[in-house]
Amino acid sequence: MSTLDSSTIHQEHVDAACEHATWLEEIGRWRSEHRRAAAMLAQAQAALLEQEAALESHAELVRAHDQRVQQHEREIADRGYSVPDTGGLAELHQEFLIEHDRAREAHQRVRSHHELITGEIRRLSEKVSSAM
Repeated sequence: MSTLDSSTIHQEHVDAACEHATWLEEIGRWRSEHRRAAAMLAQAQAALLEQEAALESHAELVRAHDQRVQQHEREIADRGYSVPDTGGLAELHQEFLIEHDRAREAHQRVRSHHELITGEIRRLSEKVSSAM
C-alpha cells in the first residue's frame, strides 16, 4: 500500500470532480437523446394508429369486393352455368377477374407494410427489453 499525502488526495479529488463534470455532460446529452427518442416513438405510435385506420379501410374494401363476388355468383346462378353467354356474362367475369387481381395486389401491399411495421416494432421492443 502506498502512502497518501495531501497533494495526491487533492489530485484524486480534482480528477474525480472532472470525471463527474464529464458524466453530468453525458447525462445531459442522454436526456436530450431520450426526449428525441420519445418524440420518435410518439410519431411511430401515431403512424401505427393511422395504419390501424388504413387496415379498417382495407377491410371495408375487401368486404365490398366480397359482396360483388357474391352478386356475380348470383348472376351466374340466375342465368344458369351451361347457358351460352348472350348477356355479357363473360365481360362481367373478366371485369371481376381484373378487380380481384387489383384487390389481391392491394392486400399484398397492406400485408408487406404491416409485416414491416410490426416486425420493426417487435425487434425494437425485444432489444429494449434485453438491454434492461
